[in-house]
Amino acid sequence: MTKINISVQGLDGVMKDFSLAGIKAQGAADKVTETYTRKMANNSADMAPVDSGDLRANLLASPRRLQQGTWQYGGTLPYTRRQEYEHASKKGFIRKSVYNNRNDYREALKREVSKFR
Repeated sequence: MTKINISVQGLDGVMKDFSLAGIKAQGAADKVTETYTRKMANNSADMAPVDSGDLRANLLASPRRLQQGTWQYGGTLPYTRRQEYEHASKKGFIRKSVYNNRNDYREALKREVSKFR
């Protein structure tokens, strides 16, 4: 699976804070991250090339939680990477989705986490 990371400055401190406010902030960060991961997966599926529909369905089903505040998605089919990087007209469907949502994700995360400070 191709890895694309979005980093948010200051999130490490929140994830290491075990006070009551810190734990609530961690939960909020996890919810926002899940929401945007699923949104990016949906956008990627909408932009993906379609032959049989398997790639689109695979992308939609792929979001999963790795740990608190860390989610990932991506196709597990053998041709996902090839379609992402080499398709003549639809390449970059995963990267474009992440890029297009990165600032909204950062702002939503900052907004939610700042409620607990």
